[in-house]
Amino acid sequence: MAHRVTRRNLLATTAGGLLATAVPLAGANAQDAWPNKPIKVIMPFGAGGSMDVLSRLLAPIVSESLGQQVVVENRPGATGTVAMAAVAAAPADGYTLMFTGSSYSIIALLMPNLPFKMDAFTPLSRLTVGPTLMAVPAQLGIKTMAEFVAAAKKQPGKWSYGSSGIGTSVHLGGELFKMAAGVDLAHVPYRATPAIVADLLENRLQMSVLGVADCRQYVASGQLRALAVSYTERMPEFPDVPTFAEVGYPNVRASNDFGISIRADTPAPIKARLEEAYRSAVRRPEIVQRLKDFGLIVVATSSADFTRVLAEDAARYSEVIRVANVKLE
Repeated sequence: MAHRVTRRNLLATTAGGLLATAVPLAGANAQDAWPNKPIKVIMPFGAGGSMDVLSRLLAPIVSESLGQQVVVENRPGATGTVAMAAVAAAPADGYTLMFTGSSYSIIALLMPNLPFKMDAFTPLSRLTVGPTLMAVPAQLGIKTMAEFVAAAKKQPGKWSYGSSGIGTSVHLGGELFKMAAGVDLAHVPYRATPAIVADLLENRLQMSVLGVADCRQYVASGQLRALAVSYTERMPEFPDVPTFAEVGYPNVRASNDFGISIRADTPAPIKARLEEAYRSAVRRPEIVQRLKDFGLIVVATSSADFTRVLAEDAARYSEVIRVANVKLE
């Protein structure tokens, strides 16, 4: 069974080092202009997922840093836009921010009639990157990317790949791969990743792009074979798996990134304090190690770097959405 990320098992491993910071500092200076009340962090998805776990791991550390309680509030729905609309409507006073996922750079491309503009937000930091692996069933008999492409071209439209849903980063990553490699693979959207893995293991699917935590044990056991990793370099955990760039497809990207954003018109000093508080929190050694166990790599980028990456992703995905005619149903 894949190693499932749950709020309970991740928090339990770090509770000893973090519980002491769960209560805001009693000695916070009440004279400070900001913050002088609790800070709300809105989650675009439900409780228990890896983004939710990350937000709750960091909340007590950021509370300690800022001297005010950080409260995580889940507002799932409409591919994250319910949470985004709530932040857009909140006062630009630094007391409401949000976590973002890989859909952050995609959502406006797929839903042009949003009740807000993306420039209403400022990205503060891309905290983590979740590399993905392009995996195939071992019984397919394919050992390299070149072999997969050659075999797929011999039977256009007969092989299929699975993703966690239409318009997700892994779906669009699969479409990017199809365009770059010139192969015709049928897309099969799923509601849950375990079902994708099950169908891969039975060769009912011939390919999928999966998070490390979702497939590492099957790659280690030889039931699945990883042909490429979507990351800037090879991962120490999979030293023999080349990057997409190494196998000739540098434009293919399908990682699961988590970050934080806030209203763009929030005062600059407040944005700077929040950015630094979260970047420092996620860099703590115990956090870095625990997140690595679940396939997440801490990057803690600056606001400027996060903004640049999002712009690059939007340009990349805009083209594939147009060519592949991807639409949310």
